[in-house]
Amino acid sequence: MNSSDYTLMRAGEAPDFSGDAPGAFLGYGRPMGSEQLALNIRVIEPGMTSGPPGSDPAWGHAHKTIEELYLVIEGELTMKLGDDVLTLGPRDAVLIQPETMRAARNDTEKQAVLAMISVKIPDIRAESVMADDFWPGS
Repeated sequence: MNSSDYTLMRAGEAPDFSGDAPGAFLGYGRPMGSEQLALNIRVIEPGMTSGPPGSDPAWGHAHKTIEELYLVIEGELTMKLGDDVLTLGPRDAVLIQPETMRAARNDTEKQAVLAMISVKIPDIRAESVMADDFWPGS
């Protein structure tokens, strides 16, 4: 017996939560009905950060209980993880533990694309710990 149960979302169907902000914040997991996974794609224009659209460039965040995996799909990003600053390029990935404060920004002249992967949680805002001055001077 051959059975298939899947949900397909074409690239142009992913909802963009960025509003009028440059770049895109595309949601995949929730819109597709995933019960276990969260997947968001952040298109980050030159000079922009991975923070929510309209957020301060010094913004960073951590989580209370979930780890995240960030995978650079395209371009290059500067990441601040705790006190460390790293550069990640295409197909570079970093697994970030829950309490590690994090932020990413595009310091290049080209667009960058970042995949953010974690387990699905009911309320991301309740799970998140924000820091408005995480990356001063950004």
